[in-house]
Amino acid sequence: MDFLRMMVRPVVQEFPLWLTMVLTLVPSTWGGWIHHVLLRHEFEWDFMRWTLASMGVVAVPATLLVWLVARWKHGRWLKCLAYVILISLWLVSLFISTNFNTTYTPQILQLVLDTNASESSEFLRTWLLAPGSLRAYFYTFLTLVIVLVAEWKRQSIATFLSRRVSTVIVAAMLGVLLVWGLWVGRKLVMPYHSLHEVELAEIRMQSNDVISTLHASILALKFQVEETDATVNLTLKTAREGVATCDVDSMDLVLVIGESFNKRRSSLYGYALETNPMMRAERDAGLLTVFTDAVSPYNLTSIAIKNMLSLNSLGHGERWHEFPLWLAVMRRAGWQVDVWGNQRNFMTGMVFGASLNSVLFDPQVVEQVYHAVNDKPFVMDGQLVEDYYSKWQPGKRNLVIFHLMGQHTAYDARYPHTAEWEKWTTADLPHADAPYMDEQRREVMLDYARATRYNDHVLAMILDHYRDRNAVVVMLSDHGEEVYDYRDFTERDHNTHKTPEMVRCENDIPLFIWCSPRYKQAHPERFAAIQRAASRPLMSDLVGQMMLWLGQVQSPWTDSTRNVLHPAYRPSPRIIYDGIDYDQLVSGKR
Repeated sequence: MDFLRMMVRPVVQEFPLWLTMVLTLVPSTWGGWIHHVLLRHEFEWDFMRWTLASMGVVAVPATLLVWLVARWKHGRWLKCLAYVILISLWLVSLFISTNFNTTYTPQILQLVLDTNASESSEFLRTWLLAPGSLRAYFYTFLTLVIVLVAEWKRQSIATFLSRRVSTVIVAAMLGVLLVWGLWVGRKLVMPYHSLHEVELAEIRMQSNDVISTLHASILALKFQVEETDATVNLTLKTAREGVATCDVDSMDLVLVIGESFNKRRSSLYGYALETNPMMRAERDAGLLTVFTDAVSPYNLTSIAIKNMLSLNSLGHGERWHEFPLWLAVMRRAGWQVDVWGNQRNFMTGMVFGASLNSVLFDPQVVEQVYHAVNDKPFVMDGQLVEDYYSKWQPGKRNLVIFHLMGQHTAYDARYPHTAEWEKWTTADLPHADAPYMDEQRREVMLDYARATRYNDHVLAMILDHYRDRNAVVVMLSDHGEEVYDYRDFTERDHNTHKTPEMVRCENDIPLFIWCSPRYKQAHPERFAAIQRAASRPLMSDLVGQMMLWLGQVQSPWTDSTRNVLHPAYRPSPRIIYDGIDYDQLVSGKR
């Protein structure tokens, strides 16, 4: 007991300071608690784990700080300085959160670095007395009052926490937080060589405290400047000065990028529930070609889509940021390019969300490559599609990219809760009798099936606009997903060890190509080429070459050996996760 008292004494003696540091440096976590618990009226263990991880990361320096305050002769001044810094950071965090619904991100840091004195003055005039700012001031003042009261009662608190039972409880809680904090916090001292490595570390060791987010944002900004600027500059140069021609006078070309689509849950690939009835009808009508061997190089949206939109080939050892976006080549060839994304403002506080949007919606790319982009996301993908076509102003050659929410994570939020979309029950689910299955897990599987069927409806909404036009629509997912397929696990596993079953679920992706009746009749040889390619192996990093061919665009970037639809196609090794040969892993092929 004496040993425990000695270990926790500094924390007990300076508990107001320790608790202030732990609580004020996890601002977005408390906002998440309000959303998950008070608004959604549910308790999520994953979010609890995330909260404890955030508190644990902060608990380590907080404990070191109170030890210094308690043992250093100038500890009193250190304590005052710590309070000033903590309250200031708390005010800034609240200001950003209440006004802009975000936290410390690479974009926020970039704005600070790029803002001059005149812009700062204008910013303050605009936001100093905004409603969100006033709320931030009130919450900060309330926090300061609570801190002052706690300091006033500090000795009484210390006496209470020094009791035998209290000491054991404090020691146990402190021990758990410190161990967890050191485990998660090791990401703060790990060596990083790319933005992708930073993204993976943030996902594998999730915490959303100020220390972690600032650290990740600083690293991300460093790599983002290097990688994003390289591809953006090359993209802009291609759009302005590149050589590209087009052999088609009038055509519509659509790329629909889905999200977290488990190929095994599609009735087009053998799933017992009819999750793709509308696409099946298109296939049966001879308009839809279903590709059977498509793979994503990553199970993470950001890096998967950046490779999908770039003209690099991972199988040839090329990186996405070394090549331009193929959208710029299309623009240079005379195509009207529209981008409608439902994840534009999704999880921007996380590095992976910020890094994708920094490329896809770079202000210069938006201005010089796109003709139109959406200005807001929607609750349902169907609303996104309706919004686009309500504003649709087609030219002669039209390329549109839809980036959907698809079946992302919260599956129950990905479809409307009406009778039309809730016709199935858990009793209808096939193969839902594994030992680990229970009613709660079956409900998750059911929500995923319903979300997949709604996604099928969204795809049909898009197709309906092109039935009388010369059009091709390409549909694929950024990556796959696990939904209790072979183990007690959902979503995606970001550990480095990959198994064949894991990558089949998380990297195998659905890919369909739909040709309008008019296109099929006008281009029978191209339609036949699409059908012949249905069983060829491909990876989504080569989609750009396919899109250039479909749009009949010729440029120095065009390479028929990388186009799965062309007779000259030569499959390259399908390298996933920067070093794993997919075919060798899943089937032993070399």
